[in-house]
Amino acid sequence: MTAKRKSSSGDGEATPTAPEWVATLARQQYFTSGGGGGGDDDSEAIGVPVWFIASKKVEKSDLVTQQNRLYLPTHFVAANLVDLLSPEERASASLVGDISRPSKRSRTEAEEEEEEMNRKPKAAGRVHGGLPVRVFARSGFVFFLRLTRWDASGGTVIKGYELKLFHLWSALQTGDKIDVWAFRRGGRNGELCFAIGRP
Repeated sequence: MTAKRKSSSGDGEATPTAPEWVATLARQQYFTSGGGGGGDDDSEAIGVPVWFIASKKVEKSDLVTQQNRLYLPTHFVAANLVDLLSPEERASASLVGDISRPSKRSRTEAEEEEEEMNRKPKAAGRVHGGLPVRVFARSGFVFFLRLTRWDASGGTVIKGYELKLFHLWSALQTGDKIDVWAFRRGGRNGELCFAIGRP
């Protein structure tokens, strides 16, 4: 299954092909909740859409349980994710306006990580809301999380309580390279899902 992608930086890289585990998940979820009927044979004929969203290296800050978030690189989000979302989904995820430009208060991930390590733990942070999404680990487990863009830094993150479980079942470690893929559950206008794991 070939992934759909716009070039995120004009780097001339070939569009990645969705790994079989992602393609299988996408087929299974696409035909859930009345997304078109039929079985796997129909899904191959239709060509269930799977989109490459991002590749990234897992940073230490992605695994800090107090932060409870997985950062998505802004240039990938702007190039590969925003156009997949309906206007309502963009608003819910705070991905409106020009997200390719960092906000004035934007910091690098290393600066955020250093500040976080020097900061005393907070009891609870501000509730950011976000677009409800399903995130699938390579193991097949599903986690109910949220996609949002933070006000101050302009960073786009996947966050939520179940992210701790995602880390556990994915066995992610600092320095791991992961790919983020998107597909829809229940048809072309269905719920947004992500498959995240090592390539």
